[in-house]
Amino acid sequence: MKKRNIITASVLSAAMLMTACGSTGDSAPADPAADVGTENAGASAETENASDEETGSSSGETVEIVYTARGNADEIKVYQQAVDAFNEAQSSVHVTFEASPSDGYNQSLITQLAGGTAADVIFVEDTIINQLIKNGTIANLEDFMATDSSYAKIEDFDETVLNATRTDDGIWGLSVDCNPMVLYYSPAMFEELNIEDPQELFANGEWTWDKFDEICTTLKDNGKYGMVQGGDNIRLYNWVFGNGGSVWEGDTYKFDDKAREAFHYVCDRIQDGRFVYGGTLPDGQGEDAMFMSRQAGFIAAGRWLTKTFHDEGIDFDYIPYPSKSGEQYSPAQICLGFLCVNAKSEHLEEAMQFLTYYCGTPGQSARITGVGTSVPSVKTLDEMLVESEVPAHLDHILKVRATGWASGTDEVKDTMFAGFADATKSVFEEAYVNGADPDEIIEKVEAKAAEVIAENQ
Repeated sequence: MKKRNIITASVLSAAMLMTACGSTGDSAPADPAADVGTENAGASAETENASDEETGSSSGETVEIVYTARGNADEIKVYQQAVDAFNEAQSSVHVTFEASPSDGYNQSLITQLAGGTAADVIFVEDTIINQLIKNGTIANLEDFMATDSSYAKIEDFDETVLNATRTDDGIWGLSVDCNPMVLYYSPAMFEELNIEDPQELFANGEWTWDKFDEICTTLKDNGKYGMVQGGDNIRLYNWVFGNGGSVWEGDTYKFDDKAREAFHYVCDRIQDGRFVYGGTLPDGQGEDAMFMSRQAGFIAAGRWLTKTFHDEGIDFDYIPYPSKSGEQYSPAQICLGFLCVNAKSEHLEEAMQFLTYYCGTPGQSARITGVGTSVPSVKTLDEMLVESEVPAHLDHILKVRATGWASGTDEVKDTMFAGFADATKSVFEEAYVNGADPDEIIEKVEAKAAEVIAENQ
């Protein structure tokens, strides 16, 4: 790849989903353990060995790399914090961050990687990570992570956040952080409408589909939507797993009886008006706007809306998805984005050094402290989040991380097959938008899935 002087948007995107600097010396990076406590002191020894010679800069010339990612304004500011921190921690490598438009980001990235014009470090969504692994356009990180030049080790991460990028041949990306999926709601609005407190229901084991229905009915009676049901398949699967159902049987996409029941549950509530399908909202009326204007009682998201809502003074709290039985913390998705290295980068080792910094303890420390947009994927950094005390029931999102599922695992293999998500979503929408019979749609979506899987063989 031609040497570039800017870090491209692909890398930034990765940081964004999950959420570094001037020179402190010419030999070793600053000790990342200094800011994060003694439990990560091992990182100090690792970074002390990352000398100019190890990064290919024995001549003293600074290597320029580019990192690219997509995100909203708040997320981009957070990404830049970790880039600045890395640039300040050592002088051998300088990273430039380039923010990329979100629209068309994935296709643009795939094209750039194939053509050799992508940034050195790129942000990659879980929906295309397997496609990039298969086509060989991203580099294997496993050998580098075993060296003293790496700021992160495999054991720093839970298996849940590694599974989607790990194969028998290696590790092809690291999670920049993570975003377990929870429901946002407004305690103040619920109190005004005399709606039962979801936190009390949850604590008493009564946070069930029936109770959720009662609340959504009250919201509808007061001229609001109970829930904005997102259009991506993952928002459906959270209901499936909350009913103990499954949608994959080995390598076959197949809805069991409980998954079918969950699909009926969602479709019925969209049709009766207690839910609104996110794909039918008017332009400019996304789920965040619907929530901020009090037009909807519940929206589903990770922590990425927290900073915006907090800064805007919006009243909100977290509550996990309800389950049919009242089981607490039934599995919900952990949204992941990854940083990967362009396999054609002229500076593979320097790019991997930045990547492991950004995704490791020092980079996540720089991005996640305070009221941020994500949750740590490094296991030892939860206290940074807890100290923010925003929102009141912050602990829910950490417990969902412990029980949740990640796309690309055995429970949800959607991202392992190129084109799967879009092909199946278009079928589901026939029920969400046009009111097609749910059972007929399930048969149709299973057949469409089989076609896509066969095309990927």
